[in-house]
Amino acid sequence: MGAFVGRGKERALLAERVRAARQGSGGVVLIGGEPGVGKTRLAEEAARAAAALGMCCARGRAVDDDGCPPLYAVNQILRAIGAEGGIVSPGGEQDERFRRNENLVELMARAGAERGGLFVFLDDVQWADPGSLRLLVHLARNVGREAVCVVATYRDTEPVPALRDALAALARESAVDRIRLEGLAADEVAAQLDAVAGFAVPAAVAQAVHRRTRGNPFFVGELGAHLARRESTDALALPAGIRDAVRARLERLTPGTRAVVAVAAVVGAAETALLAAVAQTSGAAVIAAADEARAAGILDAGRFTHDLIREAAAAEVPTAQRLAMHAAAAEALRGSGDVPRVAHHLLESLPLGDAAAAADWARRAGDLAAGQLAWEEAADWYGRALAAEPGDRRAEILIARAQAQKRGYDIEGARASLLAAAAIARERGDGAAIARAVLVMEGVSDFLWDPTGRALAEEALAALPDEDTGLRARLLAGSVVMEMWRVPPDADARSRAALGMAERVGDRHAVVEALRARQFACAGPEGAEERLALGSRLLGMRRGDDDAAMWGRLWRFDAYAQLGDLTAVARESSALTAMAERMRSPLARWHAIRTRATLAAARGRFAEAIELGEAAIALSRRSGHDGSTLPSFGYLLAVRAMVGDFTDRPEETVLRHIDESATVGLRGMLAKWMFAAGRLEEAEEWYRGLPGVTELPDFVRLPAASGLIEMAAAFGDTAMVERMYGELLPHAARFVCGGAGVIIIEGSVRLPLGIGAAALGRLDEAEEHLRAAIDLADRAGMPPSAATARYHLARVLKNHGKSEMSESTARQAAAQAAELGMRPLEKAATELQGGPLTKREQEIAAHVAQGKTSKSIARDLHLSERTVETHIQHILTKLDLANRTQLATWHTRSRTPNT
Repeated sequence: MGAFVGRGKERALLAERVRAARQGSGGVVLIGGEPGVGKTRLAEEAARAAAALGMCCARGRAVDDDGCPPLYAVNQILRAIGAEGGIVSPGGEQDERFRRNENLVELMARAGAERGGLFVFLDDVQWADPGSLRLLVHLARNVGREAVCVVATYRDTEPVPALRDALAALARESAVDRIRLEGLAADEVAAQLDAVAGFAVPAAVAQAVHRRTRGNPFFVGELGAHLARRESTDALALPAGIRDAVRARLERLTPGTRAVVAVAAVVGAAETALLAAVAQTSGAAVIAAADEARAAGILDAGRFTHDLIREAAAAEVPTAQRLAMHAAAAEALRGSGDVPRVAHHLLESLPLGDAAAAADWARRAGDLAAGQLAWEEAADWYGRALAAEPGDRRAEILIARAQAQKRGYDIEGARASLLAAAAIARERGDGAAIARAVLVMEGVSDFLWDPTGRALAEEALAALPDEDTGLRARLLAGSVVMEMWRVPPDADARSRAALGMAERVGDRHAVVEALRARQFACAGPEGAEERLALGSRLLGMRRGDDDAAMWGRLWRFDAYAQLGDLTAVARESSALTAMAERMRSPLARWHAIRTRATLAAARGRFAEAIELGEAAIALSRRSGHDGSTLPSFGYLLAVRAMVGDFTDRPEETVLRHIDESATVGLRGMLAKWMFAAGRLEEAEEWYRGLPGVTELPDFVRLPAASGLIEMAAAFGDTAMVERMYGELLPHAARFVCGGAGVIIIEGSVRLPLGIGAAALGRLDEAEEHLRAAIDLADRAGMPPSAATARYHLARVLKNHGKSEMSESTARQAAAQAAELGMRPLEKAATELQGGPLTKREQEIAAHVAQGKTSKSIARDLHLSERTVETHIQHILTKLDLANRTQLATWHTRSRTPNT
């Protein structure tokens, strides 16, 4: 017997009645409920408690067998208490019955008095004969002063007349308590499942079991045993024990009611008219059947009391009959306007039903769901339509499904649907269908899809007539957008041509896509003002088009970020958040989350920034869309480097995509993260493998050049510093971020310019840049950037011989970094106040001053020779020195007083 769970209040009541009976205050407890709800088990627990107190326990059970003698359960009780001589049979007259009942009460009272109390358990009294039920009433009226506790269980789903009369009589007796058992609570179901299955059943499975069984312990136990036998939780098929139990309950119904219940189980417990139409009977007959099924605990308010009862009842219907029921239900519902229900029943009627009609109605249901922005549901309907479709509409259905999958942010699924649609269209020579397929991905930056998408766009363009059309303009625009990860020299001209064609034909959708192409064509730092204007134009022409409005907001967000207007950035992010809620689109939600994350990081709210970043990456991973997953990953990498979280090994994620041009920015972030983490050799290795800025798309030029100048300065690569300084200088008025899809705003371009000028030995120039960077960051409300610029200014001042100013500035940087939680910056700024070198760098400088080689230093300090060389180069850069000889001289002078 398994663990007994729940029923705390009921057990307490029974325990109280048992104790009272033992002390001479007897009574009757009635336990009612549906089959399997645990009535018998509860009574058995009470019997065990009574036995533990030393009471005599006797049990009798009524049975529903033909030929069962009267007083069958009562005689079992008498045998159990050793009163065989008192076994009785029914009397024919009323006074004889009374004397018999009095005799039975006396026998039980004597047993109770002699044996420390008597616990009587009468089970399943719904099947007891009328004489036994009259005896139960007589007991209730006479055991109040006896050491006898009677517990009787009954199914209230089978209210036979004799039981109804007995219950009515018992309700008037003060010595009677009634308990009606309901299903177990969710946590109790979970506990029972764990006990039966023998392992911790996952919460989601326990919740599903609770929902399907409504906590019925018998059903829960059967499913738990099923899980134990399967040793998995991947499915909860209908166990044979449940089917048998439900079959027994159904067999007690009249034939007409069984027929209506079968229809309800197959087509759903539905309105009377539908059940009547499918069952081919009258509405009155359906109502009468529903009443009978409700009394039997099978239906409740038009619904099955348990999903499992419905499943078991439906399983009893032969397959051909079940398919015919679904077809009849679909026919009856055609005029109702309930498209999903008609589609469901037509699909369920297959393969005997009309496949073409089923596919058509399923597609209509998908269209309806899409119109309600229920994208996952729409994709599911289109998938079901595709499976049913017997004709040549498969490409169109696949395109519709891909659109829903994209909207639902299932990018991986959308790719598969589009490729399948394009293959069908290619077979039939339909260039327009290929075009419609490839254009589904409009609005999604997906570097995994873009090469294939470009090829399909070119294929469609070649197949379409060479004339101005909206479709052709969209393909031309799409081919520009899908080259965003490359550096196409003609992107400007091609995007202008696409916009011109879209405007000539007056196709609003094509104009939107051509504007998108223009936005990418001018994604470099010099194009911020044009991108802002493009976003404003898109917002102005939206006319209720949330998609267009979202992109207009995003372009403005990116442009304002590069212009350093964080107030406007916050305004656009707020508008995007409200829009995403209205659109119910996971893709829109991802954009809203990542803009909020970007803003939080720029403001120095790092706990919020990390929380939002994790939400963004979780959402993007569910979509199978690396085009959003990798930027989200890079964002978290940058933020965690700022706060000093170096617990992960992010290079493993980057290495999986090392051949993708889209990960160049991510690789640069990884190099910076490793440098901040103190993994200098690895950082330099990644840095040396980065491509030059001219090989990168325009929209990542600023962050790439900024990252390269910092790395180059750290590793003494003055040639790279010089090149990147020249790249950044024309854009000194901008802020460092991408020109499309901003994920992090690093502050004014003046900051990397200051770092570069310092590395090149132009300290006055560096000081000017860094003071401007601090002022711009303070005015923009970007404390992390301001603190970073103050630290670099303190270094420049130190190397410039302005020690007091350097220490004061370093203290400001350290205090600001501490307040923000930027641990690496706080540590560096604090160390700077005591000298320009870290403790490790001071050790190495001392060894260099002694004339030791890098190999010797590496051996003494237990480092690799390459790490020592990197540290020495870093020291030379910090101190603006050219070689080891100058470093030795500097070290000697720094240790000599008054020099």
